[in-house]
Amino acid sequence: MADQLVDSGIVSAKQDLGSTLEDCIRGLAAALLSAGRLSDVDTFVADVLAREAQGSTALPGGVALPHARSNGVLTASVAIASLPAPITEAGQEIDLVFLLAVPGDQSDRYLGLLRTVTTAVVKPGFRADCRDADSAQVLAHLAAAGFGTR
Repeated sequence: MADQLVDSGIVSAKQDLGSTLEDCIRGLAAALLSAGRLSDVDTFVADVLAREAQGSTALPGGVALPHARSNGVLTASVAIASLPAPITEAGQEIDLVFLLAVPGDQSDRYLGLLRTVTTAVVKPGFRADCRDADSAQVLAHLAAAGFGTR
């Protein structure tokens, strides 16, 4: 499964991952590590948080898109969380988090993945479907279809 961009092992549907975006990032990074997609969770989290420090990745519509190219990443992946209650980030309420992880040496893959995911998450219908997903399997399937990987 690690050859897929997203699968149910790196998706959290309606589970509390904490009260901050950093908590969500750490929770999703732990899932990426468990799925064998990271070699070093601490390096990856530090790289994502450094990127967040440059400017929030909160987007209109209740979405956050934290991301990083990192030497701690083994396989390009998108970990996803639909939260049971919104968190506040940069003055916006966020209830969908799409964490992009790309190996440090894959600049083109990184930019392409950012474009692909951003194109999907700006669509109100896609966001609504993700919010309505009642399981990690359904959310992973919706995301993969939305990203054009299925």
